[in-house]
This record gives sequence, structure tokens and C-alpha cells, in this order.
Amino acid sequence: MRYIGVMTGNSLDAADIVLSDFAEDSIQDKAAGTIPYPQKLREQILHLRSMVKTAKSDMKELASDPDFINIINQYSAFVAEAVKHFLDENKIQPSTVRAIGFHGQTLDHFPPSVAGGKKAYTLQVGNAQLLADAVGIPVVYDFRSDDIFLGGEGAPLAPVHNLHLVDSLTNINKHTIAFCNAGNTGNIALINKSKQQIIGWDSGPFNHFPDMLAQRFWNKNCDENGTIGTRGKIIKEIVQQFYSYSAIDKSSRNFYEQCPPKSSDPQRYKLPDLSNAYKPEDILRSAEYFSAYTLALSLRFVPRDMPMPEHILLFGGGWQNPLPMEDFRHILQDRFLPVALDSHTKIFSEIFSRFKTPPQIKSSDEYGISGHYMEARIFADAARCYVEKIPFCYPQITGCSKPCVCGVCCHPRDNDKRLWSRAAKGW
Repeated sequence: MRYIGVMTGNSLDAADIVLSDFAEDSIQDKAAGTIPYPQKLREQILHLRSMVKTAKSDMKELASDPDFINIINQYSAFVAEAVKHFLDENKIQPSTVRAIGFHGQTLDHFPPSVAGGKKAYTLQVGNAQLLADAVGIPVVYDFRSDDIFLGGEGAPLAPVHNLHLVDSLTNINKHTIAFCNAGNTGNIALINKSKQQIIGWDSGPFNHFPDMLAQRFWNKNCDENGTIGTRGKIIKEIVQQFYSYSAIDKSSRNFYEQCPPKSSDPQRYKLPDLSNAYKPEDILRSAEYFSAYTLALSLRFVPRDMPMPEHILLFGGGWQNPLPMEDFRHILQDRFLPVALDSHTKIFSEIFSRFKTPPQIKSSDEYGISGHYMEARIFADAARCYVEKIPFCYPQITGCSKPCVCGVCCHPRDNDKRLWSRAAKGW
């Protein structure tokens, strides 16, 4: 059965769309495309984020603001036009698609690991009814709320999809496999099918700080191909500042040191003020190293009864920058740390000692799985799981109280007026 997945991420650069065919033991992409955001829409989404921050995610206040509703509908109209273009360009008949998985745009995420005893919530926006009516296909959406309702983090959602992909990997040893996503936030999933083990967590910011620095100092969206970072040096004091201050919550807890289950969000990250003490190129290069460093460091959370991964499959835009890619490989394959914080030397030694041999680290594309469209495909899979009543969240991944099927479905010509997630603040 064929499903479409749509993802618009925190980078606000484009809508990724994929059509995937789900068989019993394989997942195959039949078509994929990327539709860039118009600059005006990007500015509007940034304004939405600002509105949410000012209102402290108070949905009663936000719902009464016509601008808030108008921008959500404009964003949804863009997604609808993007999907229509995708269908036309690839000559896909809507009747051949079972459903669309639509994640929506995240504006705030306040999971239990951050809430610290307060009521958790998550806020994704999008007009699913507008999309369903425009393209004539049922839309499944609001995937994170069900998990939040059951005490879970609402994230990450990649691990269960990664589990479903393992059956498609016919050319590698399948003892323990890791999938590492380098998005705005980094996350990791580890799967050992023979032992029926699956775990995953967010590692913290990945593209977030390098992209912020590229925009601030060079007016670029990112450090394309690591061109700027190559001119800088990795400086231990900068790495220490990032580790000590960039992901501290109001209770003074350091996200990097919290045990899973845990999830994160760009609104929780703070860029340390380093510009008066260091060259911009050195700050950027250190931030790029920090992305790979914290992802590798997070392997300390792999349970003792689970073998370390023999294969690590990389996906997400951050790996297009060769600098974090090289850093990640140096750390885990060569066991070479250009910079290691004093408190982590022993931790890394323990991580290395648990590997029987250095892991194979390759792009998921080298195994026939598109990394660029992984996140879009996650939501095609989530829509399929909703339709087939397959759980998409599990306690060992998100911390939910029981496995749960995620999402809500609306059909063309329904009267679904919901524009934001059911687990928004105040639920």
C-alpha cells in the first residue's frame, strides 16, 4: 500500500515529500521531491514562533489572534500546493494513495524531561482538513499528542520507522544497527532485532548552532560543505562552554547528562556569547565538532545488555557538511578525539571498550535508503501504522506508559477544524 509523507522541519527551508510503498518485509520509495519555502512564508513562521514565545504557548490567547490563524492557513496552503505539484509532476493518481502523513510545523515542545513535574505539552500546527480537501486524500496528523497523553516525550518518532527499515537491509549483518539523524536536533536509534531491542533518544542540537552562527556572522543559511569551518580551529574552551551552558533548563539540569527517555527542541537551546573572546571561524568550527561530539557521547546511554552497533547509518542534512562527518568517524572509528573535556575522558574510554570492532559508518543512501527523505518517510510510515493500528511509540523509547498508535485522521469533505495538536498547552 502506498502512503505519502510530508515534513517541514525547524530549518524552515523546504517541504520534503515522499511516496513510499509498504510491503510486508520492505519499504520502497516510489517518488520524492523538495519544494523550497518562499521567503515570505519563512518570515511568517518565524513570526509564529515569536508569537508563541511571547504568549508562553497560551493557546487561548493565540487562538484569539487572527494573525496566528491566518499564518497557519497560509502555511497549510503552501503544503497543499506542494503536494499537488508533487502528484502532478510524478503523474500520481490520488486514488492510488491510501493516506498522507502530515507532521505539521513544530512551534514548541515541552516534554516531561523538560517539564520537571509541570504539565508537559507539545505544539505542532497545520490545517489537515485544508490539505485533505485540496488533494482528495485522507490526512493523518498530530502524531505526538497520543504519546504525551500517556506520559511520553512525544519524541523521537524515528526509531520505530528505523525498525521497519531493518528488514529492507539485506546486505549487512543485523546484530545491532544504529540510525543517526543530523537534523536541527540530533537523534539516535539502536535496533537489535534478534534480541527484540529498540531504543532511541535526542542527543541535543546538531545543525542548530552551526546554522545560527553561519547566519549571524556570514549571512548564510548554513556552512555549505564546511567551507567556513575549515578556516577555524576546534578550541576546548569553546566546546566546554557549549556543553556547560547551551542546554540548561530552568531547574539547572543539563540536557546532555539526562538519561533517556528524553527529547529536545530548538527553543531550549542557548548560544553562548563567545564573540568577544574568539574568532567567528573558531566558534563555528568548535560548534560543528560539538555536534558530532555530543552524538557520539550519547552512546554512554546504551544499556549494558545491548551490544554496541556494528553498523551506523547516517541521515539528515547535517551530514552534508563533511566536518561533523569526519569528526564523528574520527571519534568512533579511529578512537581519536581532537578535543575531549576532562570529565568525558573516562566515559569515552568506556564507550570504546564496549565495541568489539570499530563500527562501519556510512550514509543510509549507501544501503539503498534515502537519507534526505528519511524524515518525510517517517510520517508516511506513521500514517500507515495509524491505518493498520500498529503502535508507533513504545515505553523504552519515549517513556509512554504503554505502546500507542499515534495520530488523528481527517478525510476530504470532513469538518475537522483542528489547527494545532491536541496536546498543546492546557490540554
